[in-house]
Amino acid sequence: MTHDERNAPSRSVLDLTERQRIVLRAVVEDYVLNAVPVGSQALVERYRLQVSSATVRSAMAELEALGLLSHPHTSAGRVPSDLGYRIYVESLMREAALDRADQLMIRHQFSQVELTSNEWLRLAASILATSTRSAAVVTPARARRARFGHVQLVELADKARLAVLVLGDGNVVQRRLQRASVERASDGTETGQAALDAVAATLNTDFAGLSAPQLRRRVGKLGPLAAHVAEVLAQMLEESDSVSVEDVFTDGIVNVLEQPEFAGGAKLRGVLEVLQRSDFLEQLVPVLGRRGGVTVIIGHENVNDAMHEVSLVFAPYGTEEGALGLLGVLGPTRMPYPRAIPTVRYLSSLMNELITNSPTENHD
Repeated sequence: MTHDERNAPSRSVLDLTERQRIVLRAVVEDYVLNAVPVGSQALVERYRLQVSSATVRSAMAELEALGLLSHPHTSAGRVPSDLGYRIYVESLMREAALDRADQLMIRHQFSQVELTSNEWLRLAASILATSTRSAAVVTPARARRARFGHVQLVELADKARLAVLVLGDGNVVQRRLQRASVERASDGTETGQAALDAVAATLNTDFAGLSAPQLRRRVGKLGPLAAHVAEVLAQMLEESDSVSVEDVFTDGIVNVLEQPEFAGGAKLRGVLEVLQRSDFLEQLVPVLGRRGGVTVIIGHENVNDAMHEVSLVFAPYGTEEGALGLLGVLGPTRMPYPRAIPTVRYLSSLMNELITNSPTENHD
């Protein structure tokens, strides 16, 4: 889920009372700070909630029933669930933006190293790790954009239509077009083989050599049927994009090892093994590139089992048509999100700015 472009709040947020929101925020922030299950009396004393501990205990029980808190068997206190952290990130937290002095210092540090060099990437990882007290991950900006070669549209015996797309590198991908979608786009007009050939001819003339983002920018100039087919072709190009992650720059692993959730290092080893596998980050780059902004993935929102006890706060950097890389931080789900999110956002924005303003940058 993208933090900068938030989806509509979940039903749990809409149903929370003001007291429940205050208590949930206090539980999350106390647990992030102390790593100890939080009791009602502690909340009343530390956060001056101006209500009795019995009232807070009742609100905590309600939040637990909603799945936002959990109750460890060995403790009287409660801890946030993954959903509780999600609600906190989306609607309750107060971000601690980088102050101007920090921004100027970071800019100065970047001015001392060669643009897009390994030193540049190591510096980004070091700044992220130091600023957030988490583990930082940075990948070089690399990409191979799939390009449109030519397309053939075929009417099949069952009246379905097939799009056969030859990519610029000669690879071939194909997809059946949904019959109902084609009929809606054609608005009752005949869409036999002759009509399909005419659409294909238009697309082959207009789209030769284009990547998915370039293709999408031209869709508005097409008729309804051609625009529908072009959208399908753009999806096929995106799915064919291949981002190569050859190196991963990390820093601050010790910050995570110092957290009680990862004492001994056994759990963290599994996380690091996943990060070092090129396929995990290669699959993440195009997804985050399309979303833009900062993406927060919390605990079990990670599809990989080894990552269920960590959160990722990541953002892409690079150019839309050229190379894309990732930068971000990971740590236990008990992460200082109000610091991590703006730090990742600022570093991503700064690196985009430096790349864009570089006279040697190839904008593809």
